[in-house]
Amino acid sequence: MIHARAYTSRRIAAAAVTVALAAAGVTAPAFTAAAAPATGQDQQDTAVSFPRNADVVGAGPSGFLSKTRGETPEYRWTWYADGTSVVVPGAFVGGGAADLIAVGDETELRSQRVLRLRDMSTPASAAADPVVVDLDAFGPRHRFAAVFGSTLAVSVVSATGTHRPHLLTVEDGKPVLRAVTGISGDCEPSLQGGFGAGAAVYDCVDAEQRYRKVVVDLVAAAAEYTAPADEPRRVEMWGAVSDAYAVWRESDATADWFGVHKRGTTERALVRATGVPYDPLHLVGGWIVQGQPVHIETSSFTDGASNPRKRPLTAWPIGTGGTVDDAARVELLTAHSSAVPGPGGTLLVRGGTADRGEGLYRISPSPEGGRPLVELVASTGQSTVVAVTGASVPKELTGEQAARGVDLAWDLSRGDSRVWLTVTHVSSGTTVYSGWPVANGAAGAPRRITWHWDGKDLEAGDWGAPARNGAYEWKLTARPDDGIGPEAVATGRFSVTRPAAAHDYDDDGTADLLTRDPEGVLWRYGTRPTAPGGSPTDTGGSRVGGGWKAYDRLASVGNVAGGPAPDTLARDRSGMLWLYHGTGFRHSPFTARRPIGGGWQVYDRITGGSDVTGDGRPDLLASDRTGVLWLYPGTGNSSAPFSARKKVGAGWGVYNELTAAGNLGGAKAGDLLARDRSGVLWLYLGKGDGTFTARKRVGAGWGAFTGLTAVGDANGDGRADLLAWNGDETFYAGTGDWSAPFKRRTPAALTQDSAYDTLF
Repeated sequence: MIHARAYTSRRIAAAAVTVALAAAGVTAPAFTAAAAPATGQDQQDTAVSFPRNADVVGAGPSGFLSKTRGETPEYRWTWYADGTSVVVPGAFVGGGAADLIAVGDETELRSQRVLRLRDMSTPASAAADPVVVDLDAFGPRHRFAAVFGSTLAVSVVSATGTHRPHLLTVEDGKPVLRAVTGISGDCEPSLQGGFGAGAAVYDCVDAEQRYRKVVVDLVAAAAEYTAPADEPRRVEMWGAVSDAYAVWRESDATADWFGVHKRGTTERALVRATGVPYDPLHLVGGWIVQGQPVHIETSSFTDGASNPRKRPLTAWPIGTGGTVDDAARVELLTAHSSAVPGPGGTLLVRGGTADRGEGLYRISPSPEGGRPLVELVASTGQSTVVAVTGASVPKELTGEQAARGVDLAWDLSRGDSRVWLTVTHVSSGTTVYSGWPVANGAAGAPRRITWHWDGKDLEAGDWGAPARNGAYEWKLTARPDDGIGPEAVATGRFSVTRPAAAHDYDDDGTADLLTRDPEGVLWRYGTRPTAPGGSPTDTGGSRVGGGWKAYDRLASVGNVAGGPAPDTLARDRSGMLWLYHGTGFRHSPFTARRPIGGGWQVYDRITGGSDVTGDGRPDLLASDRTGVLWLYPGTGNSSAPFSARKKVGAGWGVYNELTAAGNLGGAKAGDLLARDRSGVLWLYLGKGDGTFTARKRVGAGWGAFTGLTAVGDANGDGRADLLAWNGDETFYAGTGDWSAPFKRRTPAALTQDSAYDTLF
């Protein structure tokens, strides 16, 4: 059985470092260390702050060194006593377990020979000039290697490039450089951890290129223990040391192993390793501590795919005979990003838990040898579990606002999450957007998520048509990069509201066309403006359904039934008139038909959509075979959409085409277009009382067209337009001027050259 030994450090924990610049004889200020904070019961609250989006890179008895993430990191020392902090310009290498830090670029430090050291034990000492150490004073080829508490690791490089380890300490106020004895081969400190409790782990390779781990006593400057050569096992980079043990990983063709050395003895156990080989390895007393650090930039997210949970920081004890009891594993932190040795055999970890949040935690050996103690010593104020903390989403948009585009934004409690956004048109169930919005700000800090909506409907097949009226539901899902905790899900709604538009069957604010092909199939073709005042363009067609060959009259009559979209009237050959109530849905624009009544075979022309009576509801106009024009005022009631008919006047038998054109002449009431049998088009301006002014001649030559269809505002300029068709479409943009109601005609292929016998 391996017994723990009491380890008494002869190292000067906080020394006055005096460095001889050989000729100058400069005396350096003293490095004075404060007592390490007491460890005890777990605590949840702390007045000390830890910088957000930062990692811990050094920790001593008096405070800790943090480094922000990013290309231009900030290094900040914070004192435990009162939470005050100071930014120290430049980059630093902190060794941990002491208040000593080395100043300068890490890459340069490892190649240069003049070092600058700072004592951070008190604000006064931190403000003093840095201590300068000139390694050339000790001879050529001396190179800085690492900081081990108050001891500097130095390598002396031979002419052949091998490294001989040395330690620089201060004794009686004088710098002392000692070669590490009992060690052979090319040796350097382990690059991945391996320091604590007055000892460090070195990686050594001998002349036969065999690798081994060596535990070096930093006080005695001597090899405390040398592991056997790695053959047939390979020694891994990770190593850890505590008062009681030194542990590292080895592997062979069959398995991974822990080499467990009991300090103060020659005993060594080789046991089957647990954990993950490439996770950093730490020791706290007799407990192995390991977990996968969170690396925010490397995470991935795909809608519907699982994001692997990052491994939490866990600990498991080393038992009798050096065995590792994986069954006794406990979770210390739910996530972490960095860890450094602390004084007194502690481990300082930047991480978090679901209940206590993010910050710097001190993990300490339990006095009874049980589960390590976990104490929050500095908080970032962040939640470990991601949450959506706010949303900047308008409750209602007009059609004009949607057309201009709108920015939506959400705030997350932390940014190291991947976010998926879906936006759905509620009534139709179609998806407007599904994807990654833009994340702004640093990954580890609170982050704003933004999405710019261009006001378009992205439903496949309609090629960016304007968004439809109605409610939209958004759902934001934030999946933590580290896999800790549940996904944060927030939902909400906003609406797009436009006035009802003629011929807008899918409720997107733009005109649609209905055609019946020779087989009796009804099709809907969407349009969208290309430029105000110009010609519209199509957004694709969709099949409505078959069986429409049963009707001899079809008319779009506006919203006569009080629903969300225009309605359609269809008269069968028996004279029965049917109402198809508009739904506003793109692929199913109508409900099942319902009868209005019989006897409509007496009319040879039926049109609707203009508000002739001035009550805000579209009305129906029909001329009978004797030439009398009748008005059916709209009610807005789906069960009885029209009130009793009223006679407008006689003499309308001279016309072979009637089109209720909406407001063409610029007045408030709806107007009527009539084409006589010689091809002359006439405009009747509505008075708003169910009657019209005397007709006004628009022009001749309109007999070349099979039909005329008033489509409302199809080009987005706010004026009613007209479409003439005879197998091809010709667009007439409205002017709003009764004396010249249309601009020059423009060809407009809006039905994709499909064959049809009627367009309405």
